[in-house]
Parts: sequence; C-alpha cells; structure tokens
Amino acid sequence: MSLDMHYSLLNGSVISVRYRNGKTSTTNLPEIFCGLLDDTIVSFEALQSHQQQAWYSFLVQLAAMAVARENNGKIPTTPNTWRELLVNLADGSEAAWHLAVDDVTQPAFMQPPVPEGSLEEAKYSSDIKTPDDLDMLVTSKNHDLKGNRILRPEPEHWLYALVTLQTMEGYGGKYNYGISRMNGGGGNRPLLSLASKLTWSSRFNRDLKVLLEYRSQLTEFYQENGYSLLWTIFWNGSKNNCIQVYECDPFFIEICRRIRLKKTVNQIHCLNATTKSPRIYMPDELKGVIYDPWMPIKSSNTKVLTVGKKGFTYKLIQEILLGESYKKPKTLEFQSYEKMGMYLISQTIARGGRKTETNGLHRRFVQISPKISSILLGDKKLENKLAKRSSERIALASVTQNKILFPALSELIKSGSKQKVDYKYLAKKIDPWIAHFDQEIDRRFFESLWASVEMEYEKAKSQWEKILLHEAEKILNEAERSTPIAQIRRLRAISNARSKFYGKARETFDYVWEHPTLTK
Repeated sequence: MSLDMHYSLLNGSVISVRYRNGKTSTTNLPEIFCGLLDDTIVSFEALQSHQQQAWYSFLVQLAAMAVARENNGKIPTTPNTWRELLVNLADGSEAAWHLAVDDVTQPAFMQPPVPEGSLEEAKYSSDIKTPDDLDMLVTSKNHDLKGNRILRPEPEHWLYALVTLQTMEGYGGKYNYGISRMNGGGGNRPLLSLASKLTWSSRFNRDLKVLLEYRSQLTEFYQENGYSLLWTIFWNGSKNNCIQVYECDPFFIEICRRIRLKKTVNQIHCLNATTKSPRIYMPDELKGVIYDPWMPIKSSNTKVLTVGKKGFTYKLIQEILLGESYKKPKTLEFQSYEKMGMYLISQTIARGGRKTETNGLHRRFVQISPKISSILLGDKKLENKLAKRSSERIALASVTQNKILFPALSELIKSGSKQKVDYKYLAKKIDPWIAHFDQEIDRRFFESLWASVEMEYEKAKSQWEKILLHEAEKILNEAERSTPIAQIRRLRAISNARSKFYGKARETFDYVWEHPTLTK
C-alpha cells in the first residue's frame, strides 16, 4: 500500500464486526461479503441505528454491480476474488477504496477527485470536526440522536457517516444538493423488502439474488456498463459537470457532496466544498422514479414514495403490500421459493426541513405467516379477497374513531356542560386519545388480518368489530380516569360519554352485540 493512502477497505482492518461465535474483530469489505454470504457475521459493532439502511443498501448494490459486471453473474466465495472485482469496478483504482488519500487528484472512498489540483484552489473548507457533524441533517440537529456523541472517532465512524451522507441526504440549503433517489430535496429514500430472518446475512443473500435477477429489466432506462461508483469520477461542482441519470449503471452508488478526508498524525480531518448543481442531473418530471429496487412508486408512475412524520403506519403498509396506489418494489415481491413465513422490512429517515416533528428514523417489521406468503406468491383470488378485507378493516377503524370514540370523548371533555364547545378546542384535546387508539389498532391490525383469511366474511367482520370496540372502550376508560373534571360534574360527564359511546356503537355495527359486554 502506498504511503499516501490510508485505511484500506480492501486489505486493512477498519470495520469492526461480531461473528456468530460471539467473537469480535476488525476486517474489510471482501471479508465482509464472504461473512455475509456464509452467515458468520451477525452485526457491525460501530454502526448506529440511523446508518443501518444506508450501509445495507450500499453493500447490496456494490455486490450486485461487482458480480454482474465483473464476474458474469457468479457470486464469489473468496475474499481475493472480491478484492479483484472491487478494484476492477473502480476502473483499477485502489485509491478509491481508501478512506484518506493525500493526492487529491485521485479518488478516495466516497470522495471524488479534485480537478482543480488542490483543496485550496477548489475552496474546500475545514468545518467538519467529527463524523457526527458530517452525518445527515436529521441526526445532527439533536432530534433523534445527540450531536458530538463520538468523542474519539475511529476510521469506521467516518466510513459510516460518509456512506449515510452520500447515499441518503437531501437538499441542505443553497449549493448543498441531495441524492437522486428521492422525490425532491425534502423527500426521503424508503427501503421495503422481505426476508425469512431478520439477520444481515439472510437479508443480504436474498436481496442480492433479487437485484441480479432484476438487473436486465432496467437496461432500457440505464446503461448496462454505465457509471457505477460516482466517487471515482472528477467533479468540479459546476452546472455543466453533472452526470445524466441515464448514463449510470442500474445499481449505481452515488455521492451528493464534495468531501475529502485528510489524515494527520493522530486523527482524521474532514473538508467539504459546495456545488452549483446536483451530481446527478434529473429531469423534474421523474420525481425520483429511477427504479431504486427498494422504493415503491405511485401506480401512475408519477413519483416515488415519501414517508411522512407518522412513519410506516398500518394504513401505509397495507396500501403498499395489498392496495393499488403503489407499484411494489422488486424486493417486496415474493420469490418462487418464499412459501415459508417472511418478514416485511421497512426503513427510512424522514426529512422535513427544520421542523423537529417531521424528522425521524422510522423502522417497522411485519411478520407474514406461511399461509399469507403462499397467497401473495400466486393465489390471485385469495390475494384480492385479502386486499378487499384489509381495506374494509381500515374503513371500519376510521368509522370507530370518528363516529364512536370521538363523540364519546367530546362528551367527556365537555364535562357534562350543555354549552357549546368550539370544535377546534375539542379536537385539540381529543387528538392524543385518537392517536393512542390508532397506535393500538396498528399493533393488532396485521396479526388479526392474517388470522381472518380462512374465516367466513361475517365471522371475520364480527371479530374485527369486537377488537375495534374493545380498544376504543379501553381508550375511553383511560380518558375517564385521567381527564380533569370538576367533581360535581364528573358522574354526569362519564354517564354522557358512555351513553354516547354505546349508542353510537349499536347504531354503527351489526354483528357485535351477540355477547353481553364488549370486552368479552
């Protein structure tokens, strides 16, 4: 290794991992690929929660490109072969796989060459002191994670921060552009996939095969041998130095910022420069629809999914998995061999500018039973039945919330008073209880739906109505205990609320009154 290159990801020991036998060690990318393929690596020790999606997608995309382009679709089993493929993928550059390279006209990992010849000439500034500062806006604003957590950063902390920033970041203000794989600068890059187990190895092996099979379908949009690792290409940040998205490989790994790491005696320093345009030129009408293998697309092909502040709710998951509003990504399609129980995995980092409530890390795992897996694999008749039933259940939940629980809580908040109360005031007071109800339904929705698939329609509907009313009744009871009400009006308020609740429930639901009480 040349003296002017530091922290090799091909031959060094930079990345700390835990193995299935419980031991930990530091290793490199080729050995990581082998460890994931043979299921000996179980975790990455320095990887933070919000960085997991970026690191996972990076590993799968990188492996898929190396195998497809450099090894005729055959997955290697030895570290030496992986090293050779990765160097070839980087056009023979070993510098591209080092975290710090002194010669700035050469690429470094996730850091493009500097055509101006020096960082000073290119106006790089030294204002990034730690990996926390380099990380995405949402995590550096002290919302989900506190800033300056890593007091003594190791090279791998910089590695994960680089991958997360360069492959997940959105618009960060003037001259700080985001990635192409999202619908606009304030969007996000959701990941939805399936796996038989929630392990790195199971997920990696499965999605790698899916991407390799999917690749040929993308060559009409991309170039089969287009740009693959965008940090290996000169970038001066000017408006005429963009790369057309159509010129890229189907699984290209992008960068969105000009960054360089510098190695000093005791530590790493990070410098950055602004750009006059994004790295990838994207026609406005695409709205992120460039066929990221993990991202749902609106069925009309108008834009990719952007996950809101509520995250992956049961309503959103139902619509993506069973509804008609979204085209499922390839990684969310059941494969012919996936008849066992599966997990639906969903992850993203929601971005909403500077508003804390719109930012956050969202993750959700939904267990799918073997029976449902078989249905979604190819039983179109039962799948349509399941889709219709799931839509009806969401509608019933909405009815319970709006026509039964809300009016009952309104009576409680009024505290027995006959005077009119402003609706906005009531809604503000009631919203937390409605949100709590929605969370409880979210918790029970899929398990109950899967269990109902073999039930007759009326029995399934009755079962769901009882669940809804049981959860609504629990919310009402909690509200009765905790809502401050003058003692002189308390009994009247509770009586009015319960009368409204049971009256509306009896009016609304047909099948629920076969038992004496709702809670049975």
